[in-house]
Amino acid sequence: MSLSDGSGSPDRSVLTELNDNFHCMENGSITDSDGHGWMVWNLVDFHRWWLAFETFSGVPLGRKLLNAAADEEEYCFLGNSFFEVGWFRKSTRQRTKLSQRWKMMGWGSYDLVNSVVSSNLIGPLCSGFALAASENINRTRLKIQWSQTTNNQINLDLENAQRTFTPAPSSPVLCWDSHANPETIFTPLQLDLQTVQNGWTHAGERCCLLPSGVFSRFFETMTAQGIRLRPSWLECWEFGIGISSQSQIPLILSALAVNELVSQSEQPIYIQDLESWNQLGDAYLKPFGFGKPVQLRSLDSQGGVEFDIKPCSHFPFLVGYLYSFWQRGHGRKAKVHLQLKGDVWSVKITSLLSYAE
Repeated sequence: MSLSDGSGSPDRSVLTELNDNFHCMENGSITDSDGHGWMVWNLVDFHRWWLAFETFSGVPLGRKLLNAAADEEEYCFLGNSFFEVGWFRKSTRQRTKLSQRWKMMGWGSYDLVNSVVSSNLIGPLCSGFALAASENINRTRLKIQWSQTTNNQINLDLENAQRTFTPAPSSPVLCWDSHANPETIFTPLQLDLQTVQNGWTHAGERCCLLPSGVFSRFFETMTAQGIRLRPSWLECWEFGIGISSQSQIPLILSALAVNELVSQSEQPIYIQDLESWNQLGDAYLKPFGFGKPVQLRSLDSQGGVEFDIKPCSHFPFLVGYLYSFWQRGHGRKAKVHLQLKGDVWSVKITSLLSYAE
């Protein structure tokens, strides 16, 4: 992994922190030193994914995302006693640590004194991270409103919520995930990074690290939103053992949103045989923490394929990418059949319509 400040000189502080705190696992996930999952998101892709997800859901979800981001960031703070820096120059040292964290993650910066965020992330996401910092430093719950003043500046309005400060719980383990410990075989992040204003880039594209726990928390809230999936969406999905009807909602919405971002991207997707799938995974998924199948098999002469996937927090994104790659690579609408088989998920992707040989 190479990292420079945009002018060609290496920024060794960020490079060292990334290598010390994050690793690529053999299963295609990225974990931190505490074993929590993370993903490297291209910010343009994330914006596209979020816009599509919220549009397909038909309800405003910004506040849900903000709360999920705040709870996950707080859980990370509490797990490693992030703000416990001793009494000497405590406020200054806390602000310095927070600045270093945001710089490492690629989130931009948060001015705690003036409650101003400078970031290229969407408002609810970076506001949630900022809320967690303010609440944990002040040890009090806060009400938050945010206003986007420029493309990369957000002003926060924070006031005391008059609620007891109780620690955030760990992120939920959803039906496609497990309590299994991460694998011990790991490698450094394979990214071409440069630091730029308000973050860093990979291969010239603005990117950042996002915790998988944000999405687990966010997806859990989907069950209470009263969202109804369109029949035209449901006809493309079949679920067997292991997926409840409520869990199908965030899974399908996420896959549809991933398909939207893949459709708008310029990524070349070519599928000729099973090896093509390994190449796609190695290029677009595994380096960024979106995982990879442990095995794959051909199902028919029309490109049908079955993937075996171990339970993981990034499962909705991995399935969404496989579904999207199949449709783009074959130029046809796909049918997905998903069920739990033993200790792996079986994901079969075939053509929705039958074609004559």
